[in-house]
Amino acid sequence: MLFIMRGDLLTVTTNGGRRGFFNSSNLKAGDFCGDELLTWALDPNLSSTLPLSTTTVRVITDVEAFSLKANDLKIVASQFRRLHSKRFQHTFRYYSQHWRTWGACFIQAAWRRHCGRQKARMQ
Repeated sequence: MLFIMRGDLLTVTTNGGRRGFFNSSNLKAGDFCGDELLTWALDPNLSSTLPLSTTTVRVITDVEAFSLKANDLKIVASQFRRLHSKRFQHTFRYYSQHWRTWGACFIQAAWRRHCGRQKARMQ
């Protein structure tokens, strides 16, 4: 997980190589990326398999950042009980770019299925 202290970055996300999906966002001081790793660390049924990221990060200006590796993040998450509360997890998901991207993909797929069914009914 990467925490930006200074500078600007661009993140580009695809949906696991599926065609037709692309999302980009700018990150600046105070932002973070790799939040799918925190979701993994907070899971009580922790898997030894790390989550895969479909995000590419590009530096726009000079950047100062720090990162937490998976094992470090797991230790931090286990030390703070409040991180395991449902309220925190819902708040985290609301602000998480990863979860927003997943939500957008889910809505887009549902809309395409709906349009396909409507088209099939008209024919």
